[in-house]
Amino acid sequence: MDQITTLFADKTQEPDGLLTKTMINNYSKEGLIKPIKGKKYSKEHILQMLLIYRLKQTLSIHQIKGVMQKLGAQAEDEQVWESLYAGYLDSRESNGELLSEMLKSLLEKNPADTGESAAQLLLQLSWVSYMTKRMCDELVAKVFPLEEKEKKKEKS
Repeated sequence: MDQITTLFADKTQEPDGLLTKTMINNYSKEGLIKPIKGKKYSKEHILQMLLIYRLKQTLSIHQIKGVMQKLGAQAEDEQVWESLYAGYLDSRESNGELLSEMLKSLLEKNPADTGESAAQLLLQLSWVSYMTKRMCDELVAKVFPLEEKEKKKEKS
C-alpha cells in the first residue's frame, strides 16, 4: 500500500497528498474499487482510485459508489478504465481552456481590485460551482441511481 501512496504523491502535483492508506482501505471496504488480491494492486485499481479522487471533489461517497459499481459491472477489463481516464485527461485540457476564457470574462467585468468587486467575483464563481455541482447530482441521479438500501444509508 505504501507503494501506491508513494506513486500517487510522486506523480501528482497535489499539495496535501492525493491518497492515504485509510482512503484505500475505505474504498475497498465500501466496494468502490475492485477487490484487491493479496497486496497486489493492478493498473485497474490505480485508475479506479484516480477516478474516485476526482469524483469525490464534487460527489458523495454513496454517489461515487453508484457510479463505480455501474461502471465496474460494464467493465470486463482494464481497457474500459484506461479509456475513461484517457478521455478525462483529453477533455480536461479543452475544458480548462473554456473555463479560462470564462474566468477572464468574469475578471474583466469584476477586476477584484476592491473588497466589493472581489466579493462580487466570489459570488459569481460560487454560482458557477453550485450549478456545476447540481448538474453532476442530476446526472448521477439519472444515469447512476443509487439502490434503495444505499439511498436509505445516505439519508441517515
